[in-house]
Amino acid sequence: MSQDLHPEEQRRSPRLLVPVGVSVSLRLASKQSVFVNLRNVSEKGACVVRQGSLDINEDDNVVILVLEYDSAAKITLPCKVCWVRNTGFNTYVGLSFVNSTLSQDALTRLIA
Repeated sequence: MSQDLHPEEQRRSPRLLVPVGVSVSLRLASKQSVFVNLRNVSEKGACVVRQGSLDINEDDNVVILVLEYDSAAKITLPCKVCWVRNTGFNTYVGLSFVNSTLSQDALTRLIA
């Protein structure tokens, strides 16, 4: 008997928790941009959360945009939606970076 793992347990690289309140812009497949909070992140993907509902589906192509205020730099990460979970109050979205990885330096800046 095989045991189905929750989507969050199927990731290939460990995720690092992000401090509460780290907000990034998420450009949806509809081209609408919304602010979401990073929940955790790794070199190959991330989990974001938005209060309320979000017009997003599995397999959508989306883009995370992170602006660094101190250096005026921005990180743009194309992503594929791996899973979506609505809890009634929040929408959690698991993302896999497409054709890119987050460098250790960029990863450290996000969680610091």
